Amino acid sequence: RMAAGGAADAHVGMVNGPYEMQAIARNFDRMADQLAESEAERRRLDADKQKLLTDISHDLKTPITVICGYTRAIADGKVPQDKLAVYLQLIDDKAEELNDLLNSFYEYNKVNHPEFRVQPVVADVCEFLREYLADKFNEIDLAGFSLEVDIPETLRLPCRLDPFQMRRALDNILGNSLRHNRLGTRIRVSLIQTGSAVLLRLADNGNGIPEALRKDLFTPFTVGDQSRSKGGSGLGLAISRKIIEAHGWTLRLSPETGAGGTVFEILIPR
Repeated sequence: RMAAGGAADAHVGMVNGPYEMQAIARNFDRMADQLAESEAERRRLDADKQKLLTDISHDLKTPITVICGYTRAIADGKVPQDKLAVYLQLIDDKAEELNDLLNSFYEYNKVNHPEFRVQPVVADVCEFLREYLADKFNEIDLAGFSLEVDIPETLRLPCRLDPFQMRRALDNILGNSLRHNRLGTRIRVSLIQTGSAVLLRLADNGNGIPEALRKDLFTPFTVGDQSRSKGGSGLGLAISRKIIEAHGWTLRLSPETGAGGTVFEILIPR
C-alpha cells in the first residue's frame, strides 16, 4: 500500500508464507523503494530546473534593462551629443556582460551534460602550471594584484589532464579572486606532495568568504549580494568543480579560509 505522500507505508516482504512468496514480496518492496527514490529525485531535479530558470532570468534582466534604457534615450534624442560616446560605451559594457553571462550558462550546461567527458593526455602537472601561470601573469599584474608561485623547478609530476578544460577550471578559480578582492591582494599558487596525493593550493589574502556562503560555494548561482553588482554569475566555481571531478580529482575550500583570505585546494591522486 502507498501512503498519501507516495511512499510505501508498509513492506509486503514482512508477510508470512513460503520462501518463494517472501522473495517475491521483498522484490516488490525493493521496486517500491526505488520508485519512491526516483520520484524524490525527479522532484529535486524539477526544483533545481525552476531555480536555474529563475536565476538566469534574474541575471539577464539587469543588463538587458540597462541596454534598452540607454538605446531608447539615444533614439528619443535625450542624450546630448557630448555624452553620446559615454552612453555607447555603457551599452557596450553591458552587452559584454550579457555575453559573458550567456557563455557561463552555456559552459555550465555543457559540463553537466551526461555525455560530458574530459580528453586527458599525459602531461607534467608542474610544467603545465608553470606555463599557465606565465601566461596569466600580465593579466593578474595589470589587474593590480600580485602573484607568488611555489613550484620547485626540479619537481616533475606526470599525470593525465585535459589542458583546455583545466585552464578553464583554473581561470574560474583565479577569476573569483580577481573579481571579489581589493587591489593589491596577493595570490599564491603552490604545489605540495603528500604520501597519496598532490595538493594544488590557490590562495589569496583578500576579503575572505562569508561563513554563510561557504557551505554552498560550489552550488550554481551562489554569490554574495555585492557580487551581483560585479558581474558574477555564480557559475564559475560550479563549472570548475565539474571539470576537476571529471578528471577524478577533488576541488574543495580549505578550512583555512577565513576573514583574512581564501584557499582553494585541488587534490590530485598520485
